[in-house]
Amino acid sequence: MSGSNSIKHNKLKIGKLHTRSAPNRIFGWSLFGVSLAVVVVNWIEEFSDLEVLPGGHSVFYLAGGMVAAVTGLWRVGAMDAKS
Repeated sequence: MSGSNSIKHNKLKIGKLHTRSAPNRIFGWSLFGVSLAVVVVNWIEEFSDLEVLPGGHSVFYLAGGMVAAVTGLWRVGAMDAKS
């Protein structure tokens, strides 16, 4: 048990979810919230005359919002759970 192979990494576990540091969680949840807002506004722009996003409705806002939402959840640690 001695030697360099016995180094243990302590992670705070809540159930199966590993929590990350506060700055990571703040950034992750903020990114997730903003990206969901962009996706929702983009969807509303498709069916109305509203034009809030630069250039109006675009599939790139949808794709970028989805990628940013997944990145935000990854930074929070929601994808670190072990099955």
